[in-house]
Amino acid sequence: MSLVPIILTNFTAGELSPRLAGRVDVSKYFNGCQRLENFLVQPHGGVTRRSGMRFVAPAARNAGPSLLAPYEDAAGAGWVLEFAQNDAGAGVLRFFSGSGRVLNADGAVMELATPYLAGHLSGLCWVQDRYSLILTHEAFAPRKLSRTEDGGFELTTLALVDQPESWAEDNWPALCCLHEDRLVFAATPKDPFSIWFSRTGEHLDFRLTTREVPLDDWDDFEITDTNGDSLSDGRPGDTILLLAGDSFLKNTAVSGVMSDGTLCYYRYIGARSVSAGTSSSLRMTLAASPGTTSAIESVRDAAGDLRGDCWEMFAIGDRINADPGDDPLDDDAVELTLSAPRGGRICFLAPRDKLWVGSTSGEWTVSGSSVNTPVTPGGVKANREGTCGSARVQPCQSGASLLYVQRSGKKVREMAYRLASDSYTSQDLTLLSTHLGEPGITQLALVQEPDPMLFCVRDDGVLLAMTYLPEQDVCAFSRIVTDGAVEGVCAVFNASACRDELWLATRRVAVIDGVEVERRFIETLAPVFDETAADTRAAFFVDAGMSYSGDPVRRLEGLEHLAGRRVQILADGAVQPDQTVAADGAITLDREAATVHAGLGYTSALKPMRLEYSGQRGSAQTRTKRIIEVGLRLHRTLGGKVGPDASRLEPLLYRTSSDAMDGPPALFTGDKSVRFPQGWSTDGVLTLVQDQPLPMTVLLIAPTLAMNE
Repeated sequence: MSLVPIILTNFTAGELSPRLAGRVDVSKYFNGCQRLENFLVQPHGGVTRRSGMRFVAPAARNAGPSLLAPYEDAAGAGWVLEFAQNDAGAGVLRFFSGSGRVLNADGAVMELATPYLAGHLSGLCWVQDRYSLILTHEAFAPRKLSRTEDGGFELTTLALVDQPESWAEDNWPALCCLHEDRLVFAATPKDPFSIWFSRTGEHLDFRLTTREVPLDDWDDFEITDTNGDSLSDGRPGDTILLLAGDSFLKNTAVSGVMSDGTLCYYRYIGARSVSAGTSSSLRMTLAASPGTTSAIESVRDAAGDLRGDCWEMFAIGDRINADPGDDPLDDDAVELTLSAPRGGRICFLAPRDKLWVGSTSGEWTVSGSSVNTPVTPGGVKANREGTCGSARVQPCQSGASLLYVQRSGKKVREMAYRLASDSYTSQDLTLLSTHLGEPGITQLALVQEPDPMLFCVRDDGVLLAMTYLPEQDVCAFSRIVTDGAVEGVCAVFNASACRDELWLATRRVAVIDGVEVERRFIETLAPVFDETAADTRAAFFVDAGMSYSGDPVRRLEGLEHLAGRRVQILADGAVQPDQTVAADGAITLDREAATVHAGLGYTSALKPMRLEYSGQRGSAQTRTKRIIEVGLRLHRTLGGKVGPDASRLEPLLYRTSSDAMDGPPALFTGDKSVRFPQGWSTDGVLTLVQDQPLPMTVLLIAPTLAMNE
């Protein structure tokens, strides 16, 4: 028998598929785990226990899910928008910012009515255009959520200019984005592979062929001030000079000067016509009520109002529709239909150097027809880049890559430009963790600060966390499992804390009079345990939890949302026995405390792959062995257990004789060694568990194997 020391230095491969249980020849094997639950992989290699979920408010409706969307205001503050159907059966939009609901100027809770009911939420798409949010759904005309002067919001139907004729009831664009200063819509039910670009710089103008005022063929007529008001603004009494042979009739345009000195043009749309003789000129007088053949209706009446029934007014640079047969201008709107080889639809739009388009049949890029040229009506090109297909899940942009869900809904893929092949390619990021995509991914959210991490909502309510740093070869999945289910997520930037916040729509259970009742909440994922925290008083490791800070109390209230549930308690940094929440939302502590965190408990578990050691007599796989000791390198940790499996765990002990008996032990950073009994087997596995509301960060695991030679 010989003793073999093994060292596991990082976990940057995350939880690996059971299919890799025998691939000890793959380098990722040694950085992976059989189980990684409620831990987050740090880009540096270690794993840290994920923080708890802090309760913010009940959701708009217990009987149906909510959709969360991010919004950022002019000051850079992040808002969370909750779309839902309320108990009255109407669509509602609620607002969150900071740590709670947003109030309007009158001090009431801010909310708006919407047309979007529970069945519409999965198909809702949005894009922020400056300080407005544009919303699309195939069953409704596009809408705009914009700020009001009093700091509130209003939801209005988007006033589009000359929208496509096919857009009508139940046939509206399902997708939207901004690209090259154009608003882009796509995928109506009747035209699922069509894309519409607005005019450049005019996001609401979808006219395909326009002309800019003044038109080249407009006659050079000018209004002359002859009514004594020193303005050439077309009021009664002003005149227009027609030279010999000139005619004045419908669509004739004249130029004038407004009171502020602005040059403008007026186009006559009335029915009268006036002509000068072939050998003499004619001065035509503008009159509010024409009485002679030499008079024409005034541009402005005596009160100064524009005569809209007879004239159109334009500023220089305004656009008007071109005549039939004219070619479009480069900045006119564009309509494009992809030549898809089979059925399906466009599923996402992603503005990059080109417009990246995901459809059920593959991935596309849309760009100008030449290198480094913008999209124009006369120069647009669509290239099919891949055939993987995508699901109807909004993607996330990370650096130079795009992260999206494949058509099956079970794989996360990365689309990026590859210099080696000079093409856009897509790779499967879940290849080594294929089991985690079951039963399907329904939503993505990307957090970039403090560490880049993609969160994926699974259809069964499990939340996947993928630490993603491709330049450091870090792509590590772990599972976030909570007592209940996560139904939706969104990420917003917290300017005061200089980090991204993850907001969650959750479904949980309360117990009322012995009967389980379904409840839905809005929660936030608490920040990673602060490196500067002096002790565990700041540790928040409970779900649907709340905190109290103030004078020492024995009775804690405010947990009505968890009535009847058993909750874990961290009081003044020390773990107290679990308590059942009373119907009025109160619990009674064993001891008074000034800082209390209480909520649903969860277990964090780490189980590395089968240990491998290649010695002179070959691999350790399938050979009889036992783990006799495990060394752990920990960082700012308390609590935890380690053992051969979840049923045989040895506690990690921290308290020393120097610790004060009336307070929690100090956070531990350093090495711990644990010996535990285990029989001989061929497995060579161990399990690390943290089931108390305390922090744990694991930097290294060093087991010692006893092996038969």
